Amino acid sequence: MFSIDTHTHAPQKRPASRSCAGFTVLLAALWFSGCATPDANPQETVRKLANQRWQHVLTGKYDKSYEMLVPSYRKIKSKDNYTTESQMAPVRYKSAEVVRVDCEQKTCKVVVKLISQLIMPTFFRGPLESGSNETWIFEEGQWWKLETL
Repeated sequence: MFSIDTHTHAPQKRPASRSCAGFTVLLAALWFSGCATPDANPQETVRKLANQRWQHVLTGKYDKSYEMLVPSYRKIKSKDNYTTESQMAPVRYKSAEVVRVDCEQKTCKVVVKLISQLIMPTFFRGPLESGSNETWIFEEGQWWKLETL
């Protein structure tokens, strides 16, 4: 004396298939938005960005250099503090040249050759040649320079 109501069972199948399709669409959206990958030639992209950032530093455009720093750093240190600290450095950079970029997945190691001039009183008056090792990371769909506090 049990009866099966076909109307209650049929609608249950349709939402289940719709939810599977919806879940598949959601997974695809998450894959393409949250799992963005760097471009095909990250070495060249990062080389251009590192050179661009150093041009900002060389020309005193610290606000533009700041915008290229990893977002987590910018949440902790304000643009004004970064600019003030950059302006108070004991050297003035005269030139910067990216000499090597090595990338693995979403991280690039960059070596920069720097020529600078000391601005504090010293017996040495000539330009100084030095280097800088930088790390660039791919985050939030683009490359950023990793800056330490």
